[in-house]
Amino acid sequence: MDKNNIVRKVHAALEYEPRVNLHRHPIRIGYADGAVVLAGEVESIAAKKLALELAGAVEGPRGVVDRHKVTWAPASQDQFTLRHVGI
Repeated sequence: MDKNNIVRKVHAALEYEPRVNLHRHPIRIGYADGAVVLAGEVESIAAKKLALELAGAVEGPRGVVDRHKVTWAPASQDQFTLRHVGI
C-alpha cells in the first residue's frame, strides 16, 4: 500500500470518530520513514490517545509518530465562580 492510501485511511478513521473532532481540531497526517505522523492540537488527552490508536490500527505503516499536543482549555465559568467564593 502506498503512503497516499495510508494517509487517506488514517484520515478516514479519524474523520468518523466524533471524540477526535477533526473539524474543530484539525490534525495534520503525514507519512515519513514508514510511519504515520500526526501533528496539530487535540481537545483532550483522551482524543490524543484515541487518534494514536486509530492511526496505529491502519494496516501498512510500521508505527505512529506523535507530534500533536493537547490544547489548553480554560476553566469553565462554574469552576471559576466556585474558586472565587471559596468552595
